[in-house]
Amino acid sequence: MADIPTIQETLQLPNDGQHSIGAAVRHALLFAPSMTDIVIQEGRVIRAKSARGTLPLHQLFAAIPPFLVTREHIVSYLASHVDSPSRQHQDERNPSLSAQACWDARIKPLLARQRSIDIRLDGRGGHSLRCTLFLHGSGELALMMRITPPDIAPLVDLDLPHHLVSTLTESTSGFIVITGPSGSGKSETAMSILDWHNAQHSGHILTIEDPVEKTIAPLRCVVTQREVGHDVPSVADGMREALRMSADMIFISGIHDAPTAEHAIRGGESGSLMIATTHGKSAVGALRKILSYTGTGADAMRSVLAGNLIAVVRQALLPATDGERYLMAADVLFNAGEVTPFIERGDWAGLENAMRADNRLGAREWVSMNDRLADLVARGEVAASEALRETSDIPSLKRRLMRIASGPGMC
Repeated sequence: MADIPTIQETLQLPNDGQHSIGAAVRHALLFAPSMTDIVIQEGRVIRAKSARGTLPLHQLFAAIPPFLVTREHIVSYLASHVDSPSRQHQDERNPSLSAQACWDARIKPLLARQRSIDIRLDGRGGHSLRCTLFLHGSGELALMMRITPPDIAPLVDLDLPHHLVSTLTESTSGFIVITGPSGSGKSETAMSILDWHNAQHSGHILTIEDPVEKTIAPLRCVVTQREVGHDVPSVADGMREALRMSADMIFISGIHDAPTAEHAIRGGESGSLMIATTHGKSAVGALRKILSYTGTGADAMRSVLAGNLIAVVRQALLPATDGERYLMAADVLFNAGEVTPFIERGDWAGLENAMRADNRLGAREWVSMNDRLADLVARGEVAASEALRETSDIPSLKRRLMRIASGPGMC
């Protein structure tokens, strides 16, 4: 694989301060309530993903001048934010040299070894920017920014099914799984659950995040937030230690290996309220994925899971037709009634069939996001194409949308 290309000895940045990544990002964060990601690639204009689509940033905000991003732009931007000894002794007469030194000493070696680097930056207005620096094409630099708003949304404002909200506020122990694609608001939902309990109950909240995106202010709870790579080597190590810390609520941002999966499943059994996020396309798929990590111990872990699982929430964020916001829809599988025996037996096909069959499972066992999607389409708030993109049961939603299109009173 090719070596990391070097930049020139002294950075030659545009004289106009407006033509910089920092200025563009600062402006966008002030005026972009629906923006979720910023895409920065060497040799291209800055682009952003929002409810209006993925567009050049200057098309979303006329005040941002269009300019082609250079390697020097990216290096200078990162060097001005990364905590580095070289920045503490910056020569104010030659800030470009300090940026070069920071790049050479801290960033370039990691990029050469790992080919990508995860960095968390603080943005304007308290936003958190979860950045990934990586190479693409023929060794060109790229920077992906995931934008996290500063405030934790109240749980009751997330448009989750009513019975789920009641369950989440009443549960003080057990295992909650939140799944969905990248950018579907999984961590936001987890933070809202923790924040509600933080305000209502006394105890200890412990999070293991990669990275920490939002700071939870202690209210009635003691709050410990540990960041992977800084406070703890890995999520698995953090979970191993968490079970010895008598935490009342534990949140982990991702399950990617056997130790983490086993500790997460047993976490709810220990008396804690255990919340974990994972990528997935369906509620049942998330359970199968978590259990698959446990290998030969899957049978035993499945029995533990059937005993302490509260619910699996599979959620999605859909762009509204007005282009100004995203709307949430969620599938919810509750561990109740007929669902529990399916999990105990590992009869995933049977569970999927029961979820698809009308009236087979009650509202306290299964809530389909199709109810929410059909309603949003009927009200004109979401395009039918977007709803079909996110549903886990396309045939059922198509039938409902056809009835909606047939006229009032048909759905």
